[in-house]
Amino acid sequence: MKMVEAHHRLLVFNSVHRVMVAEQKLIDKFDILLLPVPAAISADCGMVLRISSTDEEQVVSLLCAAKLQPFSIYTLAEDGYVQVGEFS
Repeated sequence: MKMVEAHHRLLVFNSVHRVMVAEQKLIDKFDILLLPVPAAISADCGMVLRISSTDEEQVVSLLCAAKLQPFSIYTLAEDGYVQVGEFS
């Protein structure tokens, strides 16, 4: 199994602090994994959170309620990563 597959989403934040806070908010409720930012994604922060696409809506709601914006969501496509959401 690859670290990131088509059914995953990557949450990209603008700081390591926000990633760590988001991880703490999500870890007990969802299957998440902290990963280095893939080289194909330009980000100010060096880490991303991997979530399942089936959890995306609930995760976004929780993160927005916790005021952890801005963050972006990426998915793996045939030719690399594609941004599928941006929350600010």
